[in-house]
Amino acid sequence: MRKNIELNVGKACNNKCVFCLDGLPKAEDRSFMPLGEMKDEITRWYESGHRSLGFLGGEPTTCPWLAQAMAHARDLGFTRIAIATNATRLRKEHYVDRLLDAGLTRVTVSAHGHTARLEDTLTRVPGNFEKKATALRILCKKRDEGRLVDNVSVNIVLNGWNYKVLPKMLKYFFGLGLDDVRANFIRSEGYADEDYSLTPAYDLVVPVLMKAVVLNEFHFKRSFTFGGFPLCVLPTEFLANRRLSRKYLGEFRDLDTDCSVRSSGGDHGIAKVEDGRARFNWQDRKRFDLKHHMEKCHRCAYAHVCEGVWKMYLTIHGDEAFSPLPG
Repeated sequence: MRKNIELNVGKACNNKCVFCLDGLPKAEDRSFMPLGEMKDEITRWYESGHRSLGFLGGEPTTCPWLAQAMAHARDLGFTRIAIATNATRLRKEHYVDRLLDAGLTRVTVSAHGHTARLEDTLTRVPGNFEKKATALRILCKKRDEGRLVDNVSVNIVLNGWNYKVLPKMLKYFFGLGLDDVRANFIRSEGYADEDYSLTPAYDLVVPVLMKAVVLNEFHFKRSFTFGGFPLCVLPTEFLANRRLSRKYLGEFRDLDTDCSVRSSGGDHGIAKVEDGRARFNWQDRKRFDLKHHMEKCHRCAYAHVCEGVWKMYLTIHGDEAFSPLPG
């Protein structure tokens, strides 16, 4: 399996999502990583054996030299080059072609609603829904032409305003031609820690999540995965079914990912800071730094697998819903 690195190019963004992790980034974080430094960082990771590269933001398509950085990665020998994007700039086909010509092989689109009212409310930009729909149609066409060899997918931030319509969102996105959708439970930080209504209790979300799983098994039959759910909140019948758990639990299917982001001076714990960049493994960062394992978690038969619960969730809802699972 290719070693994966995600490179943060800067936190500038053309959306204002209500659940944004970055909230109001500092001025220096909104600036883009200079192209020369970006190339050096890409070269560094290639020389360490990585062959899969993802560009993150903020919004990476707002970076003026994104295509040049991709071309550098392609010329070095990266075989998978991806972006995580809100895709509003990708509604322009000529820009999509420019990135494809530079080496882009995969696009993950952040989209969170199946209607204009829901999407535009969550992203706080009127017209976003139609922009994303146009972009997704273009990207699916490029995939079908063989130009996006590692596919196009949608990533949903599952939150208190959209979780009830998850099955409808799957129907909508699959209807556009997508065959890969991921739903991640909201991480209540940044803007999201200002409005607790954005973070629903797991016991409300899981029944809807399982309905989506059943619909996918018997109707949609596409790739659908989810993440951010402690295992003890999921039905024991689901966990006991090895085929289903391996198919739908995103943590079992995600690439092992290293990350490189600009250090703001607050990086600590497992993050290694060099030359103004914080470098860390994302799976380790989640498990040991951003999520929490309660004392009772240590008595759980799945403690070695479960990543735990986002820390802010416990502030909002407490820990009564969690209990150790038997072996």
